[in-house]
Amino acid sequence: MLNPGEKKAIAIIAIVAVVFVAVVGVTVGVVVQGKSHKDDAYIQIAVGDELHQVEPARWCDVFVRDCTPPHDQPQRATPRVPVPVNSTVLLSVSQSIAESPWNLTTLYWTPQGIVEEESPKASDSTYTVALRSRPGRVLLGVTVTAASALSIDQDGSGNIARGLVTADTAPPK
Repeated sequence: MLNPGEKKAIAIIAIVAVVFVAVVGVTVGVVVQGKSHKDDAYIQIAVGDELHQVEPARWCDVFVRDCTPPHDQPQRATPRVPVPVNSTVLLSVSQSIAESPWNLTTLYWTPQGIVEEESPKASDSTYTVALRSRPGRVLLGVTVTAASALSIDQDGSGNIARGLVTADTAPPK
């Protein structure tokens, strides 16, 4: 049998344990909510000794329901990251992009006109790509799209893009 002092100590310990569990649970919930799809998708472009981080023009959850900015609002403006002619840049994608299939589209100016090249990447296979800009093939822009869980076709081929990260890389004037 417990005396009144022991009962009081056990009650206090039980209350402290319940409060601790509640605080930890709320903290984990806030951290998980804060670590959403909106905060961790980006590309980095290394130009010379400069590193540019580019946020998505639009980024959605994997089911393309919750987007930033929402579908009824314009996407974010395309940032300018000038790439000098006769240089090589490194484009890196964040883990949240690379963990799923993604596509790199590059836009070049050539003497024959504008050339657009697509380069699909498999999940967790590529994080960094080297891109060259030279006089006969000037890098004008890059676009990274990430696949969602939604398909375009009934047979499951082709995915709707989950997000879009783009940069204007035309050389400085």
